Amino acid sequence: MQRRMENVSLSLVCHHVKVLRDVGLIELVEVKKRGGRKEHIYRATKDRQRFELEEWEAIDPKFRDPIVATILQQISEDTGRAAAEGKFNSLPDRHLSRTPLELDREGWTEVVDGLEEALDRVLEAHARSKERAYASGEELMPTRVVIMQFPIGREVPTEEELADEPAQADPSG
Repeated sequence: MQRRMENVSLSLVCHHVKVLRDVGLIELVEVKKRGGRKEHIYRATKDRQRFELEEWEAIDPKFRDPIVATILQQISEDTGRAAAEGKFNSLPDRHLSRTPLELDREGWTEVVDGLEEALDRVLEAHARSKERAYASGEELMPTRVVIMQFPIGREVPTEEELADEPAQADPSG
């Protein structure tokens, strides 16, 4: 993994692998001897597809950006490959959207909750697909689902800054 990431030390990669293993997102499947060293082979666990908020907050903030950068790089590679191979538009009911919004803090939380519900439904469909394919012998179609929500533009106030702001007068009187 370290070779695929620019400007990331092996010790940082090892730290992230340990964090991912400790929270159950990956598991060790094999240790191979390569010359005088050991190569550890991991795979994603089947039951976890995301960090819970408490798990993400437990990660040192300086380590979060490399994790995010790696995920975004994988998304870029996946979409580029699908487009280059002519697969992105091969099914007419595929989904692609980009929706610029302006949200207050409550609206932000509503969107977070809606996206988490959508991801839960996606993962349930994945589990049902695997069961049906196992029973029928149908070949599964490799698929990527990307869900993102992020602030952009002007500086985003922290929770503490929002709590310290004086209440605004109601302009409607």
